[in-house]
Amino acid sequence: MQCPRCNWQNPAAHTVCFSCNSPLPVKSAAPPAQRARTGNAPVFPGIWPRLGATAIDALFMLAAIAVLCLAASYTYQGLTGENRPLVLMAAAGLLGWLLPAFMDAWGNGSPGKRLLKLRVVTRKGSAPGLLRAIWRHNLKFTLNVALPGIFHHLQQTIFGERAMHNALAGTHVISSQADPRAVLPALAQARTVTGAGKFLFVLFGVAALVLAGVVIGVVGLDKDEGDNPLRSEVIHLDQVSDPVRRLAESHYQRTRTFAPDMAALGVTQASLQASGFSKLDVNPVNGVLRFTIAGEPGTADAPTLGGKHLVYLPELRSEKKGGGIRRWQCGSDDIPRADRPYSCRHEAGALAR
Repeated sequence: MQCPRCNWQNPAAHTVCFSCNSPLPVKSAAPPAQRARTGNAPVFPGIWPRLGATAIDALFMLAAIAVLCLAASYTYQGLTGENRPLVLMAAAGLLGWLLPAFMDAWGNGSPGKRLLKLRVVTRKGSAPGLLRAIWRHNLKFTLNVALPGIFHHLQQTIFGERAMHNALAGTHVISSQADPRAVLPALAQARTVTGAGKFLFVLFGVAALVLAGVVIGVVGLDKDEGDNPLRSEVIHLDQVSDPVRRLAESHYQRTRTFAPDMAALGVTQASLQASGFSKLDVNPVNGVLRFTIAGEPGTADAPTLGGKHLVYLPELRSEKKGGGIRRWQCGSDDIPRADRPYSCRHEAGALAR
């Protein structure tokens, strides 16, 4: 502090000047109104300010996604004169989706939190890093929005008012108007997730992943299987060729070599034709089975599978696990992918020859 009499620079703790022993002016305390604005708010806000901040952030995200997608589209079309690629629109939409997370990590908080005087911190009271903020943001706006109602009550039972996305990301939402001296003690005393809570979360998480996998498998991967007659025929031929593959597995298990031809497998031409095939080529080097489908070749107006091929490539099990053929990769070198089911999408290529 500078002495008003002799201009000597004194340490802030001094009350008299070191040079001339004159009394130093005492710095006045902040006005009561200012102290009230910066220190009386609770450290942890209630549910309504946090819900309000979430709603504002959701509106901000929707606007950001729309603006960024339009800007990317118009810019690309203006520079190239071509229609914008789908990957560019996806990147612009992803950037808009993650904007609140970027602001939580690098700025003073997302728009909703800044308007309602909130901020996201770690247990040490510092701002979350980018990866932590993105992880928290995705958890919050996927599960909480996609699974409202009973999920909200379930996560309150396990994680309390802190909510699941904060507990799993290691973050807390606090008031930016709280007394800074009260923040760290409050964070240290905050409720943590119990062992039972973690077990329940893992249990429900695994169940959700299994359910999602079933839905994707039933709805997404095999969608419109029955609408394509050629695909349905490939599924049928894949099933009737299974006994031949089992014979090939048995031969390899006995001899540790691949069969040289179909006669070594015990397959006759009559049984092959009865299954809908006209020929079977066996590669003794790599064990590939190449079935030629019986029937006349199709035309552009009336496509058929006649003369085309189903190819099966064996995958071997390690000797530590008993050896043998573990499974077969189904594919084709001349049937379009659109005419094959998802389980038969292997590109046979040169191995089919």
